[in-house]
Amino acid sequence: MLLAASLANDWPADRDGIEARTRESGMTMPFPSHPADHRETRLVIDDWLRIVDADNDPARAGLLNTQMAQAAAYPRLVDHDDEGWHLHYRDDGQRMPQVLRSVICVGTALHLTTRGMHRLRRCGAEPCTRVVVDVTRNGRQRYCSVRCANRAAVRRHRGRSL
Repeated sequence: MLLAASLANDWPADRDGIEARTRESGMTMPFPSHPADHRETRLVIDDWLRIVDADNDPARAGLLNTQMAQAAAYPRLVDHDDEGWHLHYRDDGQRMPQVLRSVICVGTALHLTTRGMHRLRRCGAEPCTRVVVDVTRNGRQRYCSVRCANRAAVRRHRGRSL
């Protein structure tokens, strides 16, 4: 889910940028390249942003269930390139957009069901619209950065002073 937020908050200019971001997030498998990967991955992120922006928990769950159904593949244990056993939630040979849809949907579902449905939102400091994935211990992260938190605090202070 942090990968999805990273892509949503700072969209790469090309397919290589997306693949570099997947590597930074710990994904190691190679993706077969296709000319539509950049455009189709953007559609995956746009679908995910609808989950972020859902009005309530049931709507968010419904959208996420729809996304997971599109990405459905049975989980499997793999050890490619002798990097250690881990789970794949995708079929073999899938292209980047399909793999990312699977990984992002499952990661989002696990995050929201284990940490709370409220832990995915937009930054609380207007006009910022960046995505916030709350991984804090207390579950109260409202801002995407310290800068936005400070900006919101200054606005609240100035609002009280008037």
